[in-house]
Formats: sequence, C-alpha cells, structure tokens
Amino acid sequence: MSSDLLLTLQITAVGMGLVFSAIILLWGLMSLLVRVTTSRVKAQISQEEDFDKKKRAAAVAVAIELSKLNNMGQLHEFPLPATALVSAWQAVMRTSMLTKRGPRR
Repeated sequence: MSSDLLLTLQITAVGMGLVFSAIILLWGLMSLLVRVTTSRVKAQISQEEDFDKKKRAAAVAVAIELSKLNNMGQLHEFPLPATALVSAWQAVMRTSMLTKRGPRR
C-alpha cells in the first residue's frame, strides 16, 4: 500500500478512537455523578409515593368502570352514521383526476 493511504487510515483510526474514548469517558462521569448525588433514602420514599399514586390511580379506574356499568341499563342515543354523500370539493377533485388520467377500461 502507498504511504499516503496508510497515513490516512492511521489518522482515521486515531480520530475514531478519540471520539469513542471521549464518549465512554462522558458516560462514566455521568454514571458516577448519578451514583454520588442519589441518596438511597430518597429512592425508598419515592417508591412508597409511587405505590400510593398507583393505588389511587387504580381506585379511580375501578370507580370509572363501575359507574359505566351502572349506567349501562339506561337508554342513550346512538350516534348518526357517517354519510355516504360526497362534498362538492371532493366531486370536483375526483372528476379532475379522472379527466387527467383518461377513461378507465
């Protein structure tokens, strides 16, 4: 191989190595900061608060579903079905597309 190609590959390898080593260094520093700044007591309290929030959310969900079941016996109006009519704008656009493409077989 020529010396220019070898020099180019060497510079590329060094550059990529520096980039990846910087990424790994930053990752290590971030994980170290997270470990140092997080206290275990806060984690336990937050887990208990999360459990209480989940219990409350579950109670609300059950109450909503029970209220829906209680209202099922009552009459209600059915929604109107979607109309099959085509608006004027849709009709014009469709006919213009048909005239551009020509008649279909």
